[in-house]
Amino acid sequence: MNIYKTNKVNKIYNKIKELTQKDNIFKKETLIIVKNNLLKEEIKKTIARLNEISYNLNIKKNAVKSIYEISLKNPNIKKYIEKNTFPFYLETEKFILYNILKTEKLKYIKDFKSAKNRYFFASKIIDLFHHYYSKFSKLIETWEDDGFLFQEENLKPYENMQKELFKKLFEKQKNILNLQKKVIQEKPTKNIEIEIKKIIFIGNNREIEKKILNSLEKIFDFEVHVLIFEDFLNYKSTLIEELLLTKAKTNPIKYKALEKVDIELFKGENFLTSIKNNIIKGTPLSKLDDSFKIIEAKNQKREVEILVNQIVHSLQKNNLKLSEIAITSLQESFNEYLPYIEECLNKYEIEYSVLSYNNLSKGESIIALKRLMDLFISKNEKISNFSRKEVFNLLSNNKVMKKFNISTSELNYLIEFSDAMNISFGANSTHKENLKYDQNFLNSWEDGFNRFLMSEIFDEKYEDETPKESIKFQDQESIIKLITIVKSLYEDINYFKNKTYKVYEWAEIIEIFIQKYIDLEEFNITDEYLRNKIKSFKNFPKDFNDNLYKNYLKEINEIKIEFYLFKIMFEESLEKEKYGIMYKKNGILIANYKEIEYLQKKEIHFLGFQKFNSKINYDNMNLLNEYYEYNNTEKEAITALFNLIFATSEKFYLYCSFQNNLNPELNISKTINKILEHIQKYEKNFQIEKHPNENHDLAYFKDVKENYLINYDLEAFNIAKILQNSKPIKFKQNKIQLEGPIKLNLYELKSALSNPYKHFYEKTLNVKIQDIRLENEIKEKQEEQIFSAIDIIYRLIKNSTLLHEYIIGKKDNENKAIEIIKNQIRYEIQQGSIPFNIDQKTIVNNIFTKINKLKYNAAENLKTLSIMKEAKIKFCQTIKLNFQKKYIEFELKKDIENLYKIENDYFYLNFVKKDYCSIPDKIKNEIDLYITGLLIKKEIQNFNSLTEIKINLESLSAKTTILYHKEEIIIDDIENILMQFAYISSYPTPIYQSSIIKILTKINQNNFSNCFKNLIKMQIKNPSKAYFTSKSHERFLKTSEITLCDYYNRFKDTHDLKLDKNLLILIEKFYIKFARTKN
Repeated sequence: MNIYKTNKVNKIYNKIKELTQKDNIFKKETLIIVKNNLLKEEIKKTIARLNEISYNLNIKKNAVKSIYEISLKNPNIKKYIEKNTFPFYLETEKFILYNILKTEKLKYIKDFKSAKNRYFFASKIIDLFHHYYSKFSKLIETWEDDGFLFQEENLKPYENMQKELFKKLFEKQKNILNLQKKVIQEKPTKNIEIEIKKIIFIGNNREIEKKILNSLEKIFDFEVHVLIFEDFLNYKSTLIEELLLTKAKTNPIKYKALEKVDIELFKGENFLTSIKNNIIKGTPLSKLDDSFKIIEAKNQKREVEILVNQIVHSLQKNNLKLSEIAITSLQESFNEYLPYIEECLNKYEIEYSVLSYNNLSKGESIIALKRLMDLFISKNEKISNFSRKEVFNLLSNNKVMKKFNISTSELNYLIEFSDAMNISFGANSTHKENLKYDQNFLNSWEDGFNRFLMSEIFDEKYEDETPKESIKFQDQESIIKLITIVKSLYEDINYFKNKTYKVYEWAEIIEIFIQKYIDLEEFNITDEYLRNKIKSFKNFPKDFNDNLYKNYLKEINEIKIEFYLFKIMFEESLEKEKYGIMYKKNGILIANYKEIEYLQKKEIHFLGFQKFNSKINYDNMNLLNEYYEYNNTEKEAITALFNLIFATSEKFYLYCSFQNNLNPELNISKTINKILEHIQKYEKNFQIEKHPNENHDLAYFKDVKENYLINYDLEAFNIAKILQNSKPIKFKQNKIQLEGPIKLNLYELKSALSNPYKHFYEKTLNVKIQDIRLENEIKEKQEEQIFSAIDIIYRLIKNSTLLHEYIIGKKDNENKAIEIIKNQIRYEIQQGSIPFNIDQKTIVNNIFTKINKLKYNAAENLKTLSIMKEAKIKFCQTIKLNFQKKYIEFELKKDIENLYKIENDYFYLNFVKKDYCSIPDKIKNEIDLYITGLLIKKEIQNFNSLTEIKINLESLSAKTTILYHKEEIIIDDIENILMQFAYISSYPTPIYQSSIIKILTKINQNNFSNCFKNLIKMQIKNPSKAYFTSKSHERFLKTSEITLCDYYNRFKDTHDLKLDKNLLILIEKFYIKFARTKN
């Protein structure tokens, strides 16, 4: 084996050229092993340029298959391979270990009682073993020799457990180290001809592969070459010592090798070159220039805006090719930066290619399959209860909607239908019986469909004597489609209930379900990934030599499992695997920083560097971490960073922002500070370059400015010019000419105040501003349905004026009250809310007794209740507002219900299921009652007061709570509310009543003004996630609608939105009266 170490990436490529230039171009005499496809493409391109000829290089990402093929050339090794089983496939090994855990009585796995926990533990252990193969084969070798590596008491239990599981796993099969031992025992067979003459490793690949190839090299006539960067710990650099305070343990691979170290200082005069040479030899730094920078910005978007301006500058001034530039970041931040990078590069029409490692388990088709498999089995490992939530979770998936040609409006229609039919769970009565649910509730899918069919045949509205809203659904075709899908799903899934099959058979069954219920496309990456995954499980279990007969694998193959275990195995496999997708092939390369090691670039821009080494995953079960110590995890990241610096020739820029850290103490990056301190020892003038908060800041466009303030954004320039001329920026919007006044009833007014913009566009203009489908609003119902007498009484009072009057003593006709209760009970049974086998007489008497007790308590506690007269107020007014030199009309129209009076004192009866106790709830109730008082005062001249009478149906009590005298109710507040509505609808601001109420609980009237403004501004700078918008909304908004919805466009910029002073004054005047102290 030959190991070549250098500090220059071009020397590695020259070495590849040297080793391959005499190869026969018609044979694959050299195998090159790389870590990723990016390096594979770079080597092909560079070697073709160096050799001035392009040919098909044999480049692979791992060497295991090649090791296997070479080993088979030796007769003795071939016999060994044919005789033994070598799985080498993660799913096969995990399944084998799972079954060992299930059958063997091992003391440390007694707590794993569920199949899920047992399989996940097996998966964890197999992943660790493969990690050891890659970087810590010494541990596996120690176990093979029946030894222990660790002496520490806290580590012995972990090593003992893992060693025992390793031995159990390989009792009937072999691992790659067994193959290595067999290879070592063999004598050279020079007379056997193999096509491969050289194997070249680029970088630090898997230890075990190098060990085996080192042994095979002695048997066959080929050479192994390892081309790597020199370990930066061998450089005597103070920066390295500062970054790694403790020297990490090392575990050198023990094999004979010819090692050549080829280290040279870098040539060049720029500041970046001097930093590289300083690391290697401690040489002084040269004069500052723009080749190395640390740039600080306000947020991630600003980082990217600055970066792209730097790239445009380089392209114009330095005559760079796009392929010579790379943009990188940490893997965990990559998807956060990618939308900004694409947006800014597209603005300048700059080509780019992206290597994005997506977790395809979040793709539409895979989510659809997971939801489909959820219907096979519930959390308690039995068939799902087919709840309304579960079924519509599946049907609302785009892949399923497309399969059955269901539109979004049709989906919402079907959800409303299922709600009206009171469908809860259970496909039919047999299904509910099997699940041991109460079948007396008529709330299964079959019950709901029967209710619909009966109403269609007999045109029944299920009203009886109690007034109910008519149920009438016209789109019978859609409903029949829903009935067909649900019945088909249940029958198909129920067929496989309690059955066991082999793993590959379950894969074939799931493939049939996918074909029937999920629409897979031909050229869709996620769909293709799912097909391949199904194909892999159809070939389960796999040996490395598929054409050889293996008894042990046949034994594994014969194991039959329940669907629950297959589901765990399949979903775990989907979640674990990251799938690299390369978008486009030309232009600037965008990839995470570990993917671009060993690539030659003139410029590298590293985003989000403040998080570098801030979070290191540390797993105490991973013995590699324990052996190498925590510092080795840091070393890997810092090694990759230095390799990037060494591979960059002209510019290396680090970007950082700290907007997510509210605590100033967290705004510290250890790595950034140490790099900064190290450079400042030699060059005191080196500083972090801090840029303005806005891309349109005037500082960028002054005639005399700092050299680093580069900005080529024409749009930003135009905004800056407007600001320079002291002209305020006016966001133009298309005003809508309304055909009539904006109509609001009393309850809509309260809703509108909670979120004015949403109400205006959705209710008045019928424009959807959010990506919301009704399935998100379906709540899971209790499996064991419980009906409450309080709920029934509440619905009775809402629907029956006569019963309402009976409770407050206005009507004393007991027979009529009982008849109303009976009708309600019959209706509730018919709807499936009450079991049909219930003793109706008993429940009617129970409810009537509670109503009589409520009536008695109300009369005892409120002596004036019986002398109150019903106040019938029909509020109907049109109010005109002069809003920004235009008149807006509001039409307020509503009967004010549950209102009574004694002379000029008014009482509002508020029936509640139970008393609320939180301060925000109390404040919300005060505001709602105040609005009712406003409308009464506006309509009635002789008005003295408004009192709330809270009638609690839980405690069967009545009491007065809130009282407003007419002097406390400011009539101008009606216009104040409507003006707030107009402001927020026209110039949207992220202010919601729920947020205001939270603020009211924290401040009192004495310090209201300043505190309120500060807290509102804080909310705008840090809005709740619930109010964030996303790019996915664009799919639901037509272009014409977006022009109407300036709020949609502006809302993404609320961090920078300045509050309108007039709006703040209006809000303060209205809400100050509801302020509370912290107590």
